[in-house]
Amino acid sequence: MRTNNNFHILIVDDEPFNIELAEAYLEEEGYQLSFARNAQMTYEAVSKDKIDLILLDINMPDKDGFEVCESLKSDPMTKDIAVIFLTAQTDIEYISRAFDVGGADYISKPFFGQELKARVKTQLQKVDFLDEIKHKQSKLAQLTITDPLTKLYNSLYFDSQIKAYQNREENFWIIYLKIDRFEKINQVYGFFGANKIMRAFAKILEKVAYKNSIVAKLYGISFAILLKEYEIDQVKKIYEDITLVVNKNKDLSKIISFSTIIYNAKRSSDSVPTIYKKIQTKMQTIEDDKETKYLFIK
Repeated sequence: MRTNNNFHILIVDDEPFNIELAEAYLEEEGYQLSFARNAQMTYEAVSKDKIDLILLDINMPDKDGFEVCESLKSDPMTKDIAVIFLTAQTDIEYISRAFDVGGADYISKPFFGQELKARVKTQLQKVDFLDEIKHKQSKLAQLTITDPLTKLYNSLYFDSQIKAYQNREENFWIIYLKIDRFEKINQVYGFFGANKIMRAFAKILEKVAYKNSIVAKLYGISFAILLKEYEIDQVKKIYEDITLVVNKNKDLSKIISFSTIIYNAKRSSDSVPTIYKKIQTKMQTIEDDKETKYLFIK
């Protein structure tokens, strides 16, 4: 649960007295406070700062509170901001509309300090609870697309991104890398040592790959980098840079070598399994020819 000074409340009212009154009560609770007198100032405030809750007057001279709330709720960037309406109206239709446009609660004017504090606290508890749920959902979603050992993307996510390129009919490259003779590494260094080597290799791939590329740990001892359309020399440079970084690492270079297939898909209609089948066929060629370390598929 966040403390009060971590919540930011925007008070919107065209009457300075109402703003000052709400400010006096809420300052006692330690909230961060901002103020707006009209719709335009409200939009500017939410675009500039992260606002958790808006106390929104309904009757304002340019746009009324209903219109302001509808605008905020229609914008993906502000739709989750909680809104408590401030109104002197007690008509049931008026109050119903406040909820229809996305309001979370309403407070009648003139308001009492204890009621204001209680209703604000209730909404902020809901905000905090929803934030925690979103955080957990985001964490869970990240886990479903991440390889637990290397923290790279996993094969499920990698394959989905290949399909995304194909659906957009875009050219792309796959740099497929496989660590050589990993069974021997396992025998010599054991399970934990071999995993440490895999993580070290994964970090090198992340370091060398272009920022807009997707680096993944695939099945077994295979890795891959998915790139948008580049010139062939730019793609080859990634392979060369990986080789250079591995060779510069005195400890790692004594332990591992790797084989690479560079696949160029020019609006490829091949299915993902077909792409992998082509890559594996070429990889077998490398394994049969001890001198070759990388091949292109065009």
